Amino acid sequence: MVKGKVLIVEDQMNFRKGLVKMIEQGDLGWEVVGEASNGQDALELLAELQPDLVLTDIRMPIMDGIEFVGHLRRSHPDLLVVILTGYKNFEYAQAAVRHGALDLLIKPCTEQDVRQVLSKASESFYRKYALEQKRLVEQKLNVDQAFRSIFLDLPYSYGIIPALNDCLAHQELWLLQLNNDDFIKRDAQKGDRSLLQFALSNIVEELLQQTGLLSRLLLVEHDRFVLITERSGVSEQLTADMQEAVQHYLKIRLKFIPMGPAPSAEHLTELYMSVCGSLREENLLRTAEQVSNLGMLSLNQARVNEIEVQLMSAILLGQADSVQQLLDQMLQEFMHKPLEDMKVQALALAIALLKLVQKQFDPDGQDAVPRLPEEMPGEDWSVESVLAWARQQVKGFMQQFNLWQSSKSENVIEKAVQYIDEHYHEACRLTDVAAHIHLNPSYFSVLFKKAKGESFTSYVTRLRIEKAALLLRNTDMKIFEIASRVGFDEPNYFTNVFKQRYQMSPKEYRNGSAV
Repeated sequence: MVKGKVLIVEDQMNFRKGLVKMIEQGDLGWEVVGEASNGQDALELLAELQPDLVLTDIRMPIMDGIEFVGHLRRSHPDLLVVILTGYKNFEYAQAAVRHGALDLLIKPCTEQDVRQVLSKASESFYRKYALEQKRLVEQKLNVDQAFRSIFLDLPYSYGIIPALNDCLAHQELWLLQLNNDDFIKRDAQKGDRSLLQFALSNIVEELLQQTGLLSRLLLVEHDRFVLITERSGVSEQLTADMQEAVQHYLKIRLKFIPMGPAPSAEHLTELYMSVCGSLREENLLRTAEQVSNLGMLSLNQARVNEIEVQLMSAILLGQADSVQQLLDQMLQEFMHKPLEDMKVQALALAIALLKLVQKQFDPDGQDAVPRLPEEMPGEDWSVESVLAWARQQVKGFMQQFNLWQSSKSENVIEKAVQYIDEHYHEACRLTDVAAHIHLNPSYFSVLFKKAKGESFTSYVTRLRIEKAALLLRNTDMKIFEIASRVGFDEPNYFTNVFKQRYQMSPKEYRNGSAV
């Protein structure tokens, strides 16, 4: 899961450390990457840390928050900023807001205040992240298109050559050739061809990502890919794993042919033709339109990333209704697409959901073999069949999401119960416990009752009375002392509550125990 990076600028060390603890323990989708006690030190950290969010106080020595935000805006005009201020500094805060601050955090602030501000910042961060991903995808599409054109000796813009050479520097090339007989069997119609190409690219790219190799996979012809990757990075074991996975999921044999160190972009055509050998004439005479159709693979990959980003924020905030609503909206969009496009879009959704399950719900249990659906839309599937299959993928994902939420809830309730066991003799208010486990009090109240079968107040009261009964049976402490020891301020109130529980007074209970 992508996390935003936070820089905290605050001269009061205790408050700053408290914010760091809240953010790091709050599971809010942010990580603290740096701290500074004044604006001048913070400016020096910006270029190094590249934060996505800055939390800054206003009144600080050397350089205050107003001056800091002014300098920050010149070099980082779009950086998210939240202003920390006391009530007396509100006029200063208004000036900071004019510099484009996202929000104010009034000191002293509660943990819930911090959570609300960070949630608002998360929404802005993921919107920016999605736009940046879209820009990168468009950039990648242009480069991929140029690579295909050069490989197939088709017209291309010479202005893009420097960008291509940057991609080729210190890289090596591999030709991935699909077995023709296997591909023909599976390639019964044009729609299935796109589906197979999309599925294969996901298998190869996921295995490459697991090794940490920087790489680029290009569909050049219907049955040929070119892999651009770091020199000496593709091992025999990696190629064997890819071949085994493609055979397992797609029933297609895959051959890896080394093309050697990457030349400059201008010499790619010659290298490709040489490695491919005697290509059929029709392969040499592909039209620009056909190359453009091959580019649809990059668009499909981009759709996988887009779905992941869209779901991230809702998952992070634990909003099951929002997640379901977003998935229902995606399913609704399928209904307006041609059948062939619907199949590919459904597969993109399924792959994105499986990736999210791996990254978010099961980060330590990733399998060596890529997780693609065991069943994929077939050539004879109707619109209704594809929709039913996609709904089944969504249903399975929501089950995983609910299980993940339940496991998180169980851990949260365990922490709450432990806190209550250690603090029941104190005030031990619902708000205290909710703050300790970083939850909204209202949400925690509902969660606690669902998990324990009784309200928070009832649970704490019952625990106190049981502890009191234990002391009555085993000590000579006076009743008012016991009442105080287990968290009751008023002995009379303690006696009334004890009677409701045991149908006798504390004194009668003690005498009965002695007998």
